[in-house]
Amino acid sequence: MHATSQWRWVYDPDQQQLQIELEQGLIHIAPYKASRLVPLHAMNAAFSMEDAATFQSFYDALEASQRLSPNVMFEAALNHTIYQRYGRPQMPQSWYFQTAEVALDHEPEVGLLVRLNSGLADVLCAVCSIEGEFVECMVLAELFPLSDIKSLRQFDVIKVMPNRLQPAFNQSKSTTETLRQA
Repeated sequence: MHATSQWRWVYDPDQQQLQIELEQGLIHIAPYKASRLVPLHAMNAAFSMEDAATFQSFYDALEASQRLSPNVMFEAALNHTIYQRYGRPQMPQSWYFQTAEVALDHEPEVGLLVRLNSGLADVLCAVCSIEGEFVECMVLAELFPLSDIKSLRQFDVIKVMPNRLQPAFNQSKSTTETLRQA
């Protein structure tokens, strides 16, 4: 999958909805609330070369893992591009996650599949960015309960300390198969 010059950013301030207009009338609506994004004004702008490169590098990294369905990779790459361009900076929330039982065998990099464990669930995530001492991860599972009252949805992004990241190869077969079927 490749981004094209026909892709466009569209923001409707009345609906407070950011979307990417793709080819052939397809529209991808950002899953993020306006409060999670930088303030936006009405726009209809072309995808930049930087946007296309962000999309493509993340998609290629996910594809190299050979663990995700094409649909999940495509949506994750679109949402990664949205978040990198328009996501509002967030504070780390490492307290929701257990310290990794098995540390990563190398430094995290963008697009790396990892697991996070909240004590209630252990799910597959993708590294979105590395900012100093913290890593932003995108949830790839449909739902990720963090506590009795808080859950993350698929493609939500959360910032954590690197010692919370666990290798993805320990991921259970059933979760990996579910993601391939998505």
